[in-house]
Amino acid sequence: MSLFSTLSSTSNALGAQEYGLEVTGQNMANVNTPGYARRVVNLAETPSTDPLIAGGGVSVENVTAQRDALLEARLWHEQPSASEQGAIADNLSVVQTDIQGAGLDTQLNNFFDAFSALASDPTSQPARMQVASQGQALAQTFNGLSASLSSAQRDADSSVRSDVAQVNALAATLASINMSLSGATGAEADTLKDQQTNALESLSQLIDFSVIQHDDGSVDVSIGQSHALVIGANAYQLQAATTGPQGFASLMSGSTDITSEIGGGSIGGELRVRDTVLPGYEASLDQLAYDLSTSVNAAHQAGFDLNGNAGGAFFTPLAAPAGAAASLSVNPAILNDNSLIAAAGTATPGDNTAATAIANLRTTALASGATPLDAWGALVYRVGSDVQTAQQQQSSRGDVITQLQNLRDQTSGVSIDEEAASMIKFQRAYEANAQFFTTVNSSLTTLMTMVSTITQ
Repeated sequence: MSLFSTLSSTSNALGAQEYGLEVTGQNMANVNTPGYARRVVNLAETPSTDPLIAGGGVSVENVTAQRDALLEARLWHEQPSASEQGAIADNLSVVQTDIQGAGLDTQLNNFFDAFSALASDPTSQPARMQVASQGQALAQTFNGLSASLSSAQRDADSSVRSDVAQVNALAATLASINMSLSGATGAEADTLKDQQTNALESLSQLIDFSVIQHDDGSVDVSIGQSHALVIGANAYQLQAATTGPQGFASLMSGSTDITSEIGGGSIGGELRVRDTVLPGYEASLDQLAYDLSTSVNAAHQAGFDLNGNAGGAFFTPLAAPAGAAASLSVNPAILNDNSLIAAAGTATPGDNTAATAIANLRTTALASGATPLDAWGALVYRVGSDVQTAQQQQSSRGDVITQLQNLRDQTSGVSIDEEAASMIKFQRAYEANAQFFTTVNSSLTTLMTMVSTITQ
């Protein structure tokens, strides 16, 4: 009877070692699968129920996926900040290229140089034509810069809308996984949890969120100030509603506007660029255009044109700084008749006082307290500094994420070397048990032959 029991327990041991090889193969097959957590076979001794039998061999107790919930939560917490800074850096890099390539400093110098040339010969038609031409070129440069900033805002808004669609798709995926987990066990449940981890990691790149994990493996996800995104098998769509005079997207959770509550992920970075950073640049550019046009107009109106009449406005008057860069233009009357350019300080032809005064505005502080070139340089520096800061913070956050991923991989990641060692371990165990099975089977055959001989 003992040999029969030994044969049975050895057969079970063969099955256990074979199962270990299968799990090892599964691990090696998924070494590059995103979100996959390494599986470990847990073997348990099978106790004997008979004191005369050494033991019941071994059995597969369970298979566990190696996950560290704390490290995964830390990754979901850190990733939104890195993605936010990455989105800021990417969007502002385009703006930086546009601003550096605009050549506003060159246009400012050309404009003041034209008035300086006019001061040398106040009655010169070519000099007057050059003043009108450079004034128009300067205004168009301001117009183009304003258009570029507005375009960058629209691009950021478009990215927000695209990312919101991805958030909703991931929310639907998580809700579906939650539903499937409610009745799943074993390998099926572990596969679903791998998919869940992958979805949450993708979600963390788009938006910051909070997670509540349940005993069955399902998760509830909320965004902003505890607004539901996923509850059980239900996904609550995040809406990108077109609002405001500019038609930008406001993020709506149900009927609540949560735009101001989103501060992380690529969506948070895009919102910050769209609603805070770029409007700040536009305000500075508008202020420069307004102060410059106001100062030029004041000096121009204090002079006299070629006909001996009091000078009018050189630039079309602006009512306020807001929108000044987009609206700046040379007075159409001056473009049609350059004799209206006021170069003189008196009604006497040949005087150059007004032209000299406008040329000297190059080095004169505007209402903002800086010269035109210094004010422009400050804006260029500000954009460059913002890009550099975002890139540095992205790099810093990226280093933290890399460290966390390395720590997680030590637990959850598949190592080919470790799996190769496991494969050899299970292979040797299988071979040994197979040899033992052969020995016991041979002994049992001998015993059955002896019994058969005795009974004959």
